[in-house]
Amino acid sequence: MGDHKYKTVIIGMGRMGKTRYKAMTEHGGFNIVGLCDSSREALNDYKENTYTDWEKCIDSENPEVVVVCTVNSVIPDVVCYSLEKGCHVFSEKPPGRTLEDAMRMRDCSIEHPKQILKYGFNHRYHNSIIEAKSLIESGFLGEVVAARGVYGKAADYTKDEWRNDIQIAGGGILLDQGIHMLDLLRYLVGDFTEIEGFTDNLVWKDSPSEDTAFVTMRTADGKVATLNSSAIQWKHKFDLDIVLTGGYIALNGLLTSTRSYGEERITYYKRDLEQKSGKMGNPTEYTLCFDEDRSWELEVKEFYDALTGKGKIVNGTAEDAVEVMSIISKIYI
Repeated sequence: MGDHKYKTVIIGMGRMGKTRYKAMTEHGGFNIVGLCDSSREALNDYKENTYTDWEKCIDSENPEVVVVCTVNSVIPDVVCYSLEKGCHVFSEKPPGRTLEDAMRMRDCSIEHPKQILKYGFNHRYHNSIIEAKSLIESGFLGEVVAARGVYGKAADYTKDEWRNDIQIAGGGILLDQGIHMLDLLRYLVGDFTEIEGFTDNLVWKDSPSEDTAFVTMRTADGKVATLNSSAIQWKHKFDLDIVLTGGYIALNGLLTSTRSYGEERITYYKRDLEQKSGKMGNPTEYTLCFDEDRSWELEVKEFYDALTGKGKIVNGTAEDAVEVMSIISKIYI
């Protein structure tokens, strides 16, 4: 492509590590030279140098870019170590287990201003979200006044896996999955100054991690947003309703690799109080459906463009990470 290929290592080769490996390989701007995982089995079938110790991987390969796809408890150490070694960093969410973790990485990034730090909040790059953001900013439907989000999946909290270990994960469904919807609500509605909510174990009574969270938030200028984050939805579900002064936007479904969240679509309605359509309370609807998920590709492109000076990090900044973890910390109190 003519541009610089960045010498890159990936720390953590679970599902997300493999996803980033594929996206960065397809992009072409990253020369992946090293892979690390605590499990040797996860490193089979790769041509790159492999390691089970992340410090040794970074020290031995001396990369320009470190991609962090580890368990939550390890993320802050790897991110800060990489920044201090002069590496640019692309890190998975959540940004650690706590607000303090996110602030530590943010502060380390400030101390190393030449290094770029980006977090992987890929939901902002989904087609339906891009369309909703454009529609809101156009003013066609007026001003946002409220939003309601539901993000749920089926989870088994009896499984012996790291996400069910509170010491490693730091939290349950709100931190693991709900964080995406919280980030989208901030992105589409605004910064929240009032935050209330609670978590509970409605089904998995003996789990230290919550299976349910309900959150209500308000911005300084009175916009309201609610979220139900659930590990007991049983049928995977993604719904986001946005109410505006002159209309309504509905986001339903989300394209994922499993296709378990259904078709991804956005529908919008323009307020029709004069019943020009003859259907009071049921105005004409306009729907767009999507059959392609380019979020991983677009996310990597933004990171690369920032590395090469062609752009900057707009989504998944260190400040975004701190703000969303601040919300979660208020719910976990």
